[in-house]
Amino acid sequence: MPFGINWKTIGLVCGVCAAPFTGGASLAACVACGGAGLVAGHLLDKSEKKDKAKKQKLDLKGKTVETIIEDNKQVQQETDEWKKKYDELDNKIKKRDEEIKKVTDKLKDPNLPKKEREELEEKLALLIANQDEDKRERDNILDKIKQLNERIKNNNSIISGTTSNLDDKHWVWDLFTLENILIAGGCYVVYKLLKDDKK
Repeated sequence: MPFGINWKTIGLVCGVCAAPFTGGASLAACVACGGAGLVAGHLLDKSEKKDKAKKQKLDLKGKTVETIIEDNKQVQQETDEWKKKYDELDNKIKKRDEEIKKVTDKLKDPNLPKKEREELEEKLALLIANQDEDKRERDNILDKIKQLNERIKNNNSIISGTTSNLDDKHWVWDLFTLENILIAGGCYVVYKLLKDDKK
């Protein structure tokens, strides 16, 4: 409320002002109306504060979701680049596998001259060394892709958790504060007093 006025005060004043219209009842009726106004005002105050807090929470979550969505876009671009490198390297490894097989098949020939055998064995050793190095690099790229996909998955779970968790489902417990219980108890006592006065 503006100017520091709260709903409790307004509720109390309205309750006290309504008391004379209770058919000339005693001071207890005035107190009862004031108490009822106080409770109503308190609930309105609490509702207004909760709405404001919820709006701030939604604004913050909205910014968080936007940030995560932007991060997902960047991670997806990075993942696509790594997948391209992975595919290029995988094709290179497959071609080299064919070359290794050809060299291995030639080395099986028992009539192969010694010099050519030595050259082929040297070539095979180099091919296998390069192949091992490229396979390690391919495995590292695959690990990076998995990590990036996991990051996207985590981001998506945060987004779905954020959007599905916007409502506070424990609003009933907000009513059971000590202040509300005391006010309700006071109203009950006043009601009993009024009831006894009429007898």
